[in-house]
Amino acid sequence: MMLDFSGSARAGTRTFWLGGEDPVVRKDKHKDHPSDYMDLFKADSPWTEAASGLTAFKISTQMVLRGDEGQLQTVMLELKKRHIALAIEMAVLEGNGPGSCGYHVEGYASPKTVEAVARKITKLGGQIDFIAMDEPVWYGHIFQTGSGDRVGCQLSVEAVAEIAAEKIRLLRQYFPDIQVGDIEPVNARQGGQQSIDDVITFVDLLSKMVQGAPVFVHADISWKMDWQPLLEDLATRLHARGIRVGVIFDGDADAEGDEAWVHQALERCRAVAADSMINPDDFIVQSWETLPTKMLPESDPGALTYEARQVEALFH
Repeated sequence: MMLDFSGSARAGTRTFWLGGEDPVVRKDKHKDHPSDYMDLFKADSPWTEAASGLTAFKISTQMVLRGDEGQLQTVMLELKKRHIALAIEMAVLEGNGPGSCGYHVEGYASPKTVEAVARKITKLGGQIDFIAMDEPVWYGHIFQTGSGDRVGCQLSVEAVAEIAAEKIRLLRQYFPDIQVGDIEPVNARQGGQQSIDDVITFVDLLSKMVQGAPVFVHADISWKMDWQPLLEDLATRLHARGIRVGVIFDGDADAEGDEAWVHQALERCRAVAADSMINPDDFIVQSWETLPTKMLPESDPGALTYEARQVEALFH
């Protein structure tokens, strides 16, 4: 499935995305849930309504490169049957070994990672429809230090754009119609207005370097802070450039259980959808926290597919 967001169609048509923690990511985090992730891709899986309204399903780079090939093929085949696009969340910044900036920092990967993903999907007969770059402006330009030896490279925004452009050109050699967008934080305490300005600078630079990119910017919001003015500003400026605006709707890591987490996510979705200054195009249901602990069934108020179904229902 290939959706065309080129030209005037780039903004204004709603899409719905879903992503969860696959078996590889779950193992990396030493978690035992959600254990029903692969059940999504059974023919009789109990999320028929949510799946019918879904535009894209997002998987991890880890699953592509280190996952079971049989499982990966199952995911791709079942998504194709359901007419759901395949999206991959991907680090495009280049990290080196211990002692170097970017080592063990989110958003960085081996210089060979992007092509390795393209080769693997091609080998298995798949098609990548969307790439969501993993916060290159935040981790490449803004991020300074984290726990342990995690140090950001603090590149210029132009340097980050040049790296992203190179990776997009490489991906297009394998998938000429691939559509690439960006994920970036909206955080009033860290980054604030300057980070929004940096994202817009990145978008403008990248669009000059590579035609048709980025197609979208998806916001990863720090909800406990004053997020709304920053998101309104970002959305207004992106829409003026014909770029799609998306929001990842999640709950808090410390929510009191699955249902509370999903309830928080839905309340946030309703708040964003009601703000005419934001007017999001893409609605992303995703979690990388300990909650919720299950993907299925879509009738369970504590399941991630329940959230997806309810988000879609807001517009039907």
